[in-house]
Amino acid sequence: MKKIAIKSGNKIISKDANLLKNPFEKTIGMMFWKKGDFLLKNKSESKFMSAIHTCFCNPLLVVWLNKNLKVVDIKKTKPFKKYSPNKSAMYIFETTDFKKKDKIHKGDTWKIK
Repeated sequence: MKKIAIKSGNKIISKDANLLKNPFEKTIGMMFWKKGDFLLKNKSESKFMSAIHTCFCNPLLVVWLNKNLKVVDIKKTKPFKKYSPNKSAMYIFETTDFKKKDKIHKGDTWKIK
């Protein structure tokens, strides 16, 4: 897993998010983790490929972003459910820190370092 920083304008979303690219890492996602920030990257934009499950997960804040890193959907999840974005997405940000919701809005564009 590669560590990355994520910003939205002058707001820091995460200083040390885990970037997940390979299929195994993406399938596991936040399962079995108690806390942290994860950014899952798909090969292309899709509603279907951006759907997630929350089996074995604590409640999460999930943010979907398109290929231009623009926020297209945000949801608070519950365990053992399936969720998909309202619009096609390429990136999925998962966090257990619900306070980040105040920093994130639909239409925001993120930067990754």
